[in-house]
Amino acid sequence: MGKGSMGKGSMGKGGNVEPQSVAIVEDGMSADEACIRWFKDKLALLNLEEEAWSHKAHTPVVSEFLMSLKAGRLFAYVEDGTLKCSRNVPSQWNEVMFFVRDPSKFVTADNIGTVVHYGVLRGSSTESLLKLMSGIYVPAVLNNKTWPDSVKKDFTGQLHKFMAYLTELTYQVKGNTVLYIPAEDIGDPAVACKEKDLVQRLESTLIHWTRQIKEVVNNQDVNVQDSSDRGEDAGPLAEIEFWRSRSVDLSGIRTQLDHPGVNSIVDVLEQAKSSYLDPFLNLSNLIQREAVAAEDNLRFLSSLETPCKALAKAEPADIPPILPKLLHCIRMIWNISRFYNTPERLTGLLRKVSNEIINRCCAKISLSEIFEGDVEACMVSLRQSIRAGEAWKKVYKTTAQAVSIREKKRQWDFDVSSIFAHIDAFVQRCRDMLEVCEAQTQFAPKTDLPVFGGTRGPEIYKSLLDIQSSFQKLVAQLRSLNYSILDVKATRWHDDYNSFKSGVKDLEVMMQNVIVLAFETVSSLPARVELLEQFITMAKRESIKRCVEKKTAECYATFLLELNVVKKHFDQMRRHPPIHASLPRYSGAAMWAQQLSKRLEKPMTELNEAAHYLPQTAEAAELQTAYTLAQQSIEQFVKNQHLEWFNTIEAGLTKKLENNLILIEDNQGGLLKMNFDKQLLSVFAEVHYWERLHLEIPYVAMEIASQREKYRVLREYVLLVVRDYNKILNALDKEERKLFQDRIHYLDRRILPGVTKMNWMSSKHHLDFFVKEARKYCKEVEATVMDYKAANERIHGNCKVISETLLINIEKKKVYEEGEFEEKQARHREQVSACFEKCFREIK
Repeated sequence: MGKGSMGKGSMGKGGNVEPQSVAIVEDGMSADEACIRWFKDKLALLNLEEEAWSHKAHTPVVSEFLMSLKAGRLFAYVEDGTLKCSRNVPSQWNEVMFFVRDPSKFVTADNIGTVVHYGVLRGSSTESLLKLMSGIYVPAVLNNKTWPDSVKKDFTGQLHKFMAYLTELTYQVKGNTVLYIPAEDIGDPAVACKEKDLVQRLESTLIHWTRQIKEVVNNQDVNVQDSSDRGEDAGPLAEIEFWRSRSVDLSGIRTQLDHPGVNSIVDVLEQAKSSYLDPFLNLSNLIQREAVAAEDNLRFLSSLETPCKALAKAEPADIPPILPKLLHCIRMIWNISRFYNTPERLTGLLRKVSNEIINRCCAKISLSEIFEGDVEACMVSLRQSIRAGEAWKKVYKTTAQAVSIREKKRQWDFDVSSIFAHIDAFVQRCRDMLEVCEAQTQFAPKTDLPVFGGTRGPEIYKSLLDIQSSFQKLVAQLRSLNYSILDVKATRWHDDYNSFKSGVKDLEVMMQNVIVLAFETVSSLPARVELLEQFITMAKRESIKRCVEKKTAECYATFLLELNVVKKHFDQMRRHPPIHASLPRYSGAAMWAQQLSKRLEKPMTELNEAAHYLPQTAEAAELQTAYTLAQQSIEQFVKNQHLEWFNTIEAGLTKKLENNLILIEDNQGGLLKMNFDKQLLSVFAEVHYWERLHLEIPYVAMEIASQREKYRVLREYVLLVVRDYNKILNALDKEERKLFQDRIHYLDRRILPGVTKMNWMSSKHHLDFFVKEARKYCKEVEATVMDYKAANERIHGNCKVISETLLINIEKKKVYEEGEFEEKQARHREQVSACFEKCFREIK
């Protein structure tokens, strides 16, 4: 027989084979055809059709099992209508057939019936195994006469232990306690007690019984905290069912204790004076008492069944009316029950009522709707759930107070924290979810966002969309939690909710920042009022509402602050107004004050127009008073400035136009200066700005100012003459002026009429001729001066070249050959001579 090798699964007509189960024997060898037929015949126990078998898919696997030295087991089962064979136990199955063999024994058609063992497991594997062991293997072992006594005794003892545990496990999942009674041939107890091995086996069985019964008895003590193993969320109906099941279980144990097989074992161990018998007998007596207690508890708890069933079907809004009747029944049990009226059991029962209230509320609350944003109905359910939890505590306190008044010796001193720990946590959880719903209404409304105007309107709109998007991420995190949010035992909720709450607070801050930004970026009051109207419709959470209300008050307070700043600035600077250098003294001060007035007037007008939109506040009245006083003060200041200027105007103002056009500044080396009176310039400027302020202008000033454009042009022409002349003098130093003295005197004769004869009232013809001639001679003299300056620069440059030229050229650290030095110096002298000649020609 060749070695087995593992291969990949293939699809045959009958079905699939798992990769790890497909084994093809080397050289195409397969098991004997008769063995294959035997295997196929046994598969009939699975009620398979003939077509289910696939030679290509199944024969290699079965051959591997029958012929390999390693494969000792094989499982056959149906999955998705397909027969599958595998050496591995299937993960899920309703019915599976198993084959086992000793890999060291060769399988043939003659011995396959004895070498290969098989069976079918249906439903519970332990129940099938128990039937298999009880029906086949246990009788086979006990009836075997060929084994040596020592081997059989040892194996029998282990077999009974295994069967005891298997029996216990099989019935435990059904909620029953069954005692395994070993099939021992006891006979006369007086004789059997002398067989040491038998006594040891019976003691082992008795110890197992003792442990089983002790677990059942102690089960009620464990369930003082949780009266069953159905979970901590069980309601009072589960408590009733527990005691019904316990009553049946204890009655069954009591019946089994009267079984002849049990009595026989007890008799043998009593004769053998076993030390394990007394604990068992004590537990047997305890079982009798516990059975009576269980029946009594069930009788009283049955009175709770009707209100508990009503509670189990109630809506959160219907729970409060049910609770008084339910609590009256519990009070009745506390009063007259013989066994169930202990504080521990009643505390557990009351806690289960809390659990049932939580379960009913959870059934009504739809987390998916909350996360989808349909929160209106969910908020109603959450509020009803909160009221139900609070009503349960209130009814309990009312009953406890009634008991304290009526029962002086016995009080309801139950552990309130244990009873209401879950309900308190659930009520808080509902409040948390109510907070989530409120956040949904703020950050995920079903209505569209308003349209914001202004240059930053799209930015504000996008910011609000980003906030809504960020909130959806927070909601998505809650939606993706891998536990039930309403499960009060899920303590991770506190961290997750705190994270959500922190995120919502951040979004609130972001929302407030958007509101602040929106108000900071608008430049007009109507836009601010429009923003207020928009944000008021959006504000749902208190912090957002407060922010919007604050901004409403700031519309007045901010401008009041601005007004005070302007007023303070005006009061501080009115004696020395900060006038720009280009503005005249009086009208400049008035213009400065007028600017302050306009700075206040426009926004105040907008506020007054929007007053019927905005709430009346103390800031509004204060602002109106302060604005009126400020405007009156500014108007009076402007009038005073105008009056002061008016008084400065002289009647003989026109005489200042008789000044000569040009002055010679002796202290400036003979430079010229335009001689236009500065007071006239001031009058021109004052008149210009007082006209803009629509105030009265004196006739003399108005008459002169009407020709200010004419005098402006004339001043520009005179300035050209002055600049041309001053440019020539500035280009010459003191010595050079002596050199050009004749030319300067020649030029002075042309300028002299403007210095001595002509004034600003001279005829236009004479003025134009003077300017034209003066500028012409200035340009001639300037050209001569510039030629001189250029020639002087060239001479200076050539002289510098001559002074810097070396007549001898000697290289350092060089030894010359004979005649080389004289030759080199001759060439250098020629170059220097040529350079000097060139400079001489240029200077000449």
